[in-house]
Amino acid sequence: MLGSLEWRVWRGALAGPIVDPHVTAVWGKNVTLKCIIDINETITQISWEKIHGKSAQTVVVHHPEYGFSVQREYHGRVSFKNSSLTDATISLNNVSFSDAGEYVCKAVTFPLGNAQSSTTVTVFVEPTVSLTKGPNSLIDGENQTVAAICTAATGKPAADVDWEGGLGEMESSSTSFPNETVTVVSQYKIIPTRFARGRHITCVVKHPALEKEIRYSYVLDIQYAPEVSVTGYDGNWFIGRENVQLRCNADSNPLPMEFTWTRLDGQWPEGLLSINNTLHFNSPLTYNYTGTYICRVTNSLGQRSDQKTIYILDPPTTTTRPPTVPWHPSTDGITGLATEPKLIYFPASTLPAMQEDNWGTIIGSAVGGALFLILVSILVGVVCYRRRRTFRGDYFAKNYIPPTDMQKESQIDVLQSDDVDSYPDSVKKEIKHPMNSLISKDYLEDPEKPEWNNVGNINRYQERYERPMDYYESGTLGMKYMGSECYDDNEEDFVSHVDGSVISRREWYV
Repeated sequence: MLGSLEWRVWRGALAGPIVDPHVTAVWGKNVTLKCIIDINETITQISWEKIHGKSAQTVVVHHPEYGFSVQREYHGRVSFKNSSLTDATISLNNVSFSDAGEYVCKAVTFPLGNAQSSTTVTVFVEPTVSLTKGPNSLIDGENQTVAAICTAATGKPAADVDWEGGLGEMESSSTSFPNETVTVVSQYKIIPTRFARGRHITCVVKHPALEKEIRYSYVLDIQYAPEVSVTGYDGNWFIGRENVQLRCNADSNPLPMEFTWTRLDGQWPEGLLSINNTLHFNSPLTYNYTGTYICRVTNSLGQRSDQKTIYILDPPTTTTRPPTVPWHPSTDGITGLATEPKLIYFPASTLPAMQEDNWGTIIGSAVGGALFLILVSILVGVVCYRRRRTFRGDYFAKNYIPPTDMQKESQIDVLQSDDVDSYPDSVKKEIKHPMNSLISKDYLEDPEKPEWNNVGNINRYQERYERPMDYYESGTLGMKYMGSECYDDNEEDFVSHVDGSVISRREWYV
C-alpha cells in the first residue's frame, strides 16, 4: 500500500510536455503540432494519439531503439520535425475535415511513468473568393442594376464580405452545406450614370483561415449614347483663308460606329471632304461656305448630333503705303551735299483715325470760342446795366441830385428855359449853358413838395453851383476837378445810390 501511494505522489509531481492548447488548421494545407518535453528523467518513448470519444488512436511513435512508427491512416502525412526524444513536434500535411479533434502528446519515462498534454485542432476551410460583373449591362439612365457580384464560397466558418466604393448598396445571401462550410454571395447595386464610368468598386473578404483580407476591385463599365461636340471654328474664318477644318468629337460607350456630316440648308459646296470625324475645307474660303454644319454620331445605343454655324468674314485690310511726301532738309551753307527726300509711311488703317482726330479738334475749338464770346458779352451787358441803374448825375454839367430825392424818384425831367426864371441870376447864369439844362423840374418846382420851393433851397443851389467852370480845355471837351472849396465843411462827403451803395462826391466828379 505504501509503495502504491508513493507512486501516485511521484506521478503527480511529473510535469507534462509543453504544447499549444488550440491550433487552427486550414483545409488542404499543413499544420504543425508543437510538443516540447522538459523532464529530468529517462525518456523511453514519445508518441501522439488522437482521441475519438472515449478511445485513443495512435498516430505516430518514436522509440530510441526501434525508431519511428506511423499508423496506416497517417502514412505519408505525419512526420517528426526532429529526431530528439525531448522534441516531439510533428507536421500534419494536407489537412482534411477528419483531422479536426483532440490530440495528445505523451512521453514515457522511467521510473516515473507517463507524462502527457493535449492539443485541440480546429480545421478551417478558406473560402474561394471570386468577383464577376452583373448579369445585365449598365446603361446610363436606367433603374438600379447589379453592377458586380462577389462570392466567398464554401468557407468554414462563413466569410465576412463587404464593399468599398460609395456608389451604391450591397445585398448579401448565404448557403450552408453538410460539411459545415458556408457560401456567401454579395451583390453590389447602383443606378447607372455615365459619370460613374471608370470608377472602382472593391470587394473585401475577411476570414479566420486567411492570413490577410482579400480585396478584389472592379471597374464600372457604363454604356451610353454618344455625347457630341463640334470644334475647330475660331470665329475668324475670312475669304481666302486656307487649311481649316471642323472636328466632330464623340464620347460614347460603346465606341461610335458612324460619323455623318450635313449642312442645315441642304447645300454642299465644292471643296468639302469628310474623313472619319473631320470635315476638311480643301479650297480657299468663300462666302459659299457660310452656313450651319451638323455632325451626327451613331453607336449601338442611339444617335446624337451637334452643329456649328460658320460665318465667312471679309478679308482683313492690309497695310498700304500712302502717297510719299518729300522731305528736304536744310542745306544752307553746305555745298556739294547730295540730299534725297525721305519718305514717311503711315498705315492706311490709321489715316481715317487721324482725320477724325483733326475734325474733333476743330469742332471743339469752335465750340469753345463761341462759348467764350457769349460769356464775355454777358459780362459786358451786366456791367453796363449796373452802371445805368446806379448813376443819377450828369457827367457833363456835374450837377448833383440830392440824396433824398434820388432815392425816391427815378425819372429826370429836362427843364425848359422859362422854368428857370424864378431862380436868382447867379443860378440862371449856370443854367443857361445847354449842358446844365438837365436839372430836374421836380427838384425845383413840385406842388406836392413845397419844401423844395423855398428860398433856403434856392440859396443852397446858388452856393453849390455858382462857381466858375471851364467847359473847354485844350480844345477838347473836359471837366474840371472840383476842389475842396466847392464842398461845405459840415456837409457829408458820401452820396447814397439806388442799389444801396455810397460813393464819395469827390470821387464822383473826378
